[in-house]
Amino acid sequence: MCDDAKKTDAFEVPAYDAEAIETKWQARWEAEELYKTDEDPSKPKKYVLEMFPYPSGDLHMGHARNYTIGDAMARQARMRGFDVLHPIGFDAFGLPAENAAIKHNTQASVWTHKNIEQAVKTMHRMGFSYDYDRMFNTCDPEYYKWGQWIFLKMWEKGLVYRDTSPVNWCPGCQTVLANEQVVDGKCWRCGSIPEKRPLSQWYFKITDYAQELLDDLKLLEGKWPERVRAMQSNWIGRSEGAEIDFTLADVDGVTPTDTKITVFTTRPDTLFGVSFFLLPPESPLAAELVAGTEYEPAFLELKAAAEKVSSVDRQGSEREKHGVFTGRYVINPVNGRPAPIWVADYVLMDYGTGAVMGVPCGDQRDFDFAKKYGLEIAPIICEKDDPLYEELKDERELRVTSVDWDHAMVAEGYLVQSGPFTGMKGGKHSEAVDAIIKWLGEKGLGRKTVQFRLRDWLISRQRYWGNPIPMIHCDCCGDVPVPYEDLPVTLPDNLDLGAGDTLAEYAPFYETTCPKCGRPAKRITDTMDTFTCSSWYYLRYCDPHNTELPFSKEAVDRWMPVDNYIGGIEHAILHLLYSRFFTKVLRDLGMIDCDEPFENLLCQGMVKDANGDTMSKSKGNVVPPSSVIEPYGADTMRLAILFIAPPEKDFNWDEEAVAGANRFIKRAWRVVWLLSQGAAAGAVDAGTLDAAGKELWRVTNAMGLKCTVDFDRCQFNTAISAVMEITNAASKYVNDVPVEQRDPTLSFAVASAIVRTLSPICPHWADELWTAALHQEGSVYNAAWPEFDESAAASDEVEIAVQIKGKVRGHVTIAADATDDEVAAAAQAAVAEQLAGKEIKKVIVIKGRLVNIVAI
Repeated sequence: MCDDAKKTDAFEVPAYDAEAIETKWQARWEAEELYKTDEDPSKPKKYVLEMFPYPSGDLHMGHARNYTIGDAMARQARMRGFDVLHPIGFDAFGLPAENAAIKHNTQASVWTHKNIEQAVKTMHRMGFSYDYDRMFNTCDPEYYKWGQWIFLKMWEKGLVYRDTSPVNWCPGCQTVLANEQVVDGKCWRCGSIPEKRPLSQWYFKITDYAQELLDDLKLLEGKWPERVRAMQSNWIGRSEGAEIDFTLADVDGVTPTDTKITVFTTRPDTLFGVSFFLLPPESPLAAELVAGTEYEPAFLELKAAAEKVSSVDRQGSEREKHGVFTGRYVINPVNGRPAPIWVADYVLMDYGTGAVMGVPCGDQRDFDFAKKYGLEIAPIICEKDDPLYEELKDERELRVTSVDWDHAMVAEGYLVQSGPFTGMKGGKHSEAVDAIIKWLGEKGLGRKTVQFRLRDWLISRQRYWGNPIPMIHCDCCGDVPVPYEDLPVTLPDNLDLGAGDTLAEYAPFYETTCPKCGRPAKRITDTMDTFTCSSWYYLRYCDPHNTELPFSKEAVDRWMPVDNYIGGIEHAILHLLYSRFFTKVLRDLGMIDCDEPFENLLCQGMVKDANGDTMSKSKGNVVPPSSVIEPYGADTMRLAILFIAPPEKDFNWDEEAVAGANRFIKRAWRVVWLLSQGAAAGAVDAGTLDAAGKELWRVTNAMGLKCTVDFDRCQFNTAISAVMEITNAASKYVNDVPVEQRDPTLSFAVASAIVRTLSPICPHWADELWTAALHQEGSVYNAAWPEFDESAAASDEVEIAVQIKGKVRGHVTIAADATDDEVAAAAQAAVAEQLAGKEIKKVIVIKGRLVNIVAI
């Protein structure tokens, strides 16, 4: 028999049957609509949201961790008196569904809805407190209609345009990718290396909000993980510098033409050291310059080779550079010197203006290129202790046009051979930069400017399973928006994807008439990037059944911003940046008031297999929730997920940790039942408690306070540890104190505290104990979070370490309010044998912690 029952032989604790208990309470919760949002404006609101799941199949442990974290937050917030919004839905468009439909010879919608149905069943089985009445899927016309509506509003605001430009074409996915979807030079989804192709595509002008997106990261300081803010800041990539106009020389290489070629540089102070001029292989100007010349074949060969290399790899400092001379020159605006125009594969079309000035003395990549092709390396900036500085410090014109260096110099120091700016301090934000920009402006040769790494968001996708772009092309009227009354533009559901049918080839979809002139016209057959669907879904949750608008302003003003947003770090740039952009656009349209969508962000760590490998279906190492739920129950799984590690840390899946969680949940179950014998609700009078009761009450309050604080910090593992401490103390109490000697109100208060503090994590277990053992009405979810008394948490006694010359030699327990002299005396008595024959020189008392005795 368990020790907890030594003095309770007459009482038999009911068996903990997880499956029966969880099935019972899930049915009751659903019947009572327990988790339907209250919409009580008298309460403070709390919007808890996990990132939009994609229905690729049944849930895995990564999903389980994400949703359990959010569910614990939502449940505890409800008990703390908040009006809680905790919805769920599915980000249901996308290429995986389309490919799966082809593979399984079915329709994408059939495959998607089948997966959604299974995922929802698993969510119910795991006891998540979602308001399922607000659930929607992005592939439902009732939802994507409003995505098209928002598109048209952005079109009217001038934030949508179509342009032909080189784009990232993924040969694996057979569609284009936004810049943000090329990760480490590869497609974010399939890992293929994208190619550059010129295509006519649709864009959102996210760059109009670049500065605000950067500035408002300050609003999220201390609320978002610092690395996420840094990643977004780096991706937006603000650079201060100058645009400088170089003049294209005629074919003689000397005579200026009327053509200006503008470059952007953050280092205009190095302008006198320009040895060559660079264009990327994709540059139309480069193609024009070499057309029909002896340089054209080599150019075309370089261009073809560059298209097969990712942008990231092309820019790598260690990669060998390749270039082709165009036979033409530009004239440097500051000194009139001609600089040869080369095409180089390490230059990208989407950086700056698409043209770069080569300064090999201060840039390693330019230096490597110059060395390879025998180009000048003119020294124009040196440190004062460099012998070259002494030689050139008074030189205003280029005397030394090349040097025999092994590597580029650090581009910081003092300018030499730089006209009137010679002798000035160079470097970013230096006096030389300011002076040269001012001079260029006065001469009409350049201007101070700011550039961003961020490029406009390419939203076109050449795929079927996505939200159709609501535009029509008319040969007479051009691109014309679909009238609002004709929304939604719906997808056909009878394409044979396996046979290669596409929207572009399906006449019943694209054949239409122009809304302006009535002539035959063609509907746009591109669909939108699926990130457009997930960039505003959190707003629709606030008002999901609205048939007149995407959402009412009153509803979003009540709930936004999201108070707690939970999801993976992999969405740090794509989803989070796009959602911030949508929020600011909708604010400027007068539809919402908030500037940022997500107040607090928690990026949960990954769940890996026992060997530390990332779980994936392709590896066959995925642990499904059912493998834990079937033998142990959902509450054990939830407890194990939150206890194994802090939520932001990765962890390896550990079967023993699951078994340990199950042992604890059964132990806590037994302790609560044993405490319930003779228990009575009421205020605990600490003054009437015996020594055992006082200690249990102290531990309950001390650990209850810690649990509450740790919940607020989202440190669920340490919050659970605190409840374990209460449970251990309660176990000792029921084991040592006979039923008839226990304080009834203490027994009830402690049992109630254990049940309520664990209820956000183990809700079925808690509801069963709440009603069956403690005889309370309704769900514990409707009960208040327990209050704990800080004064009751204070201990009457403390244990302190006793050191002799800095080494611990013993411990002593003494009254918490003992004087230093009393503490010193007790400490010396505790180690009297070790002090025998020694002279005590000093006794140092550190209140409540230790005593250090210096003796010789």
